[in-house]
Amino acid sequence: MDKHTKITLDELLRRKEQKLESKKQKKAGSLYVKSLDGIITIESPTSALARDAQDMDNGDAYMVYSCVTEPNLKSKELQDAYECVEPLEIVEKVFDVGEIPQIAVECLKLAGYVDGVKAVDEIKN
Repeated sequence: MDKHTKITLDELLRRKEQKLESKKQKKAGSLYVKSLDGIITIESPTSALARDAQDMDNGDAYMVYSCVTEPNLKSKELQDAYECVEPLEIVEKVFDVGEIPQIAVECLKLAGYVDGVKAVDEIKN
């Protein structure tokens, strides 16, 4: 089937099991972080996490804290070493301030919140 074929009811029904199974699995990705001169691993946020982060003043830091899986930002050892009083403090101590929103956006991209839908005219060009 062509990648850009119009989706019908029959096609959605045919893809049902595959679609439901893919929604159960978190997606993972790797990002190069300049300030660390290394690669971190992220995972896609749940819809609840994405909503919560959107409603918070420090939503980007919360997203990064929740979605970065390697290194484990939730590690008590890491937080103690960086003298964090609150768990989210580790995000700003490890990453440069400008990297935090970029990492958060990449996490959202994994979940399909960014660039998941395009107008047909954009595809043709």
